[in-house]
Amino acid sequence: MNTELVARTGLLPELPVQTAPVTTALPSPVDALEAAVDRVLTAVRPSNLADPQSGTRFAEESLRDALRRTDAGSNPALEQAVACAEAAAEHLRYSELQEARLLLVAARGQLVRSHTGRS
Repeated sequence: MNTELVARTGLLPELPVQTAPVTTALPSPVDALEAAVDRVLTAVRPSNLADPQSGTRFAEESLRDALRRTDAGSNPALEQAVACAEAAAEHLRYSELQEARLLLVAARGQLVRSHTGRS
């Protein structure tokens, strides 16, 4: 370290910053579905619904978009999560928020089970 510089200015010299190359990994479809379920649950809270019609329409579209990209494969918990999320999207279509929230909570629980590998 250049102690003369520190003594003269009272500042530490700037060290070159080494940065690692940034790689942005795309989330897996399961992670995207999990994020969509969380976003939709937040969006359909009674306190967040200033305009219920546009809020539920946006929530339904967001959920359906995530569902289109998700393949359940052979994971039974993921299959159940997708089924719950699809049913929730259908309830959102008709603005049945309480039913949609219940199914989204069930979907979130199944997504957690699918991550841990339990069926």
